[in-house]
Amino acid sequence: MTEPTADPDPAEQTTEPGPSVSVDLSPRDLPGAAKRRSLRNWCIVGALSLVLAGILYQALTSARVFFYNVDEAIARRDELGSQTFRIQGTVVDEPADIGGAMVFTIAFNDETAVVRHVGDEPSDLFEVGIPVVAEGHWEGEAFESRQLLVKHSESYVEDNPDRLVPDK
Repeated sequence: MTEPTADPDPAEQTTEPGPSVSVDLSPRDLPGAAKRRSLRNWCIVGALSLVLAGILYQALTSARVFFYNVDEAIARRDELGSQTFRIQGTVVDEPADIGGAMVFTIAFNDETAVVRHVGDEPSDLFEVGIPVVAEGHWEGEAFESRQLLVKHSESYVEDNPDRLVPDK
């Protein structure tokens, strides 16, 4: 078995005779290089900030659709103009098909508005006495709607109690 040897003392190490080659690897400052890097970094950060601000602005403004009850929407009709918003009310009459559009009246707080819906047909839950939310804009005296959201009732639970899973 061989015995481990201790590390040789650096003073005892010998080097072979010959030319000594040393390479200086220390960083050097080139004239103006730091300023160019700093300016470039600030330009990149500024451009990224502008892009991020633009995306954030677009997301916040396109996702914002105001919600008004019928009485509020009528009071703000001139202010709202052709701006898209949602109006909420209860259906008070049967819809009529007039010129390819479904026309009906909604009410809230003793105010009524005529809705002219030209979007997809609402679900089977749409009927007189059911609250609806219509998304669109004022077109003259009528509210021009492209989307209807109908509130559903809880009658499914009442009609089908055997389909519920009881909590344990």
